[in-house]
Amino acid sequence: MFGSKKETLTKEQQDNVVKRIARNYKVKKVEFLNLEKNNSTGYYNLVFKVNDKNSNNIVQFQKIEELNTAKGIIALDPIEEFSDIRKYGEFNNSESVDISEITVIYLKE
Repeated sequence: MFGSKKETLTKEQQDNVVKRIARNYKVKKVEFLNLEKNNSTGYYNLVFKVNDKNSNNIVQFQKIEELNTAKGIIALDPIEEFSDIRKYGEFNNSESVDISEITVIYLKE
């Protein structure tokens, strides 16, 4: 990507992303594929795949430090492709999420 440079996240930050996803979805596996900072926009793009689905997902954020907490959720798109693993009902943005049963493939350093 033009105007971008290679970046990375800690394992803890990647685990926080998994927790944000797992808060709203029944996740078995998350594979982190790529992280880049676009120097034109100043935003980071984190690309990942959930449960070996065909679609890659992208989450954008301005500062890496935003991933220092597991609070919040990350929605998956396209909605139709992930409706079968979506959790319905109330959830708490700051409630603890157990990811011990989720396979996580971390970014390569």
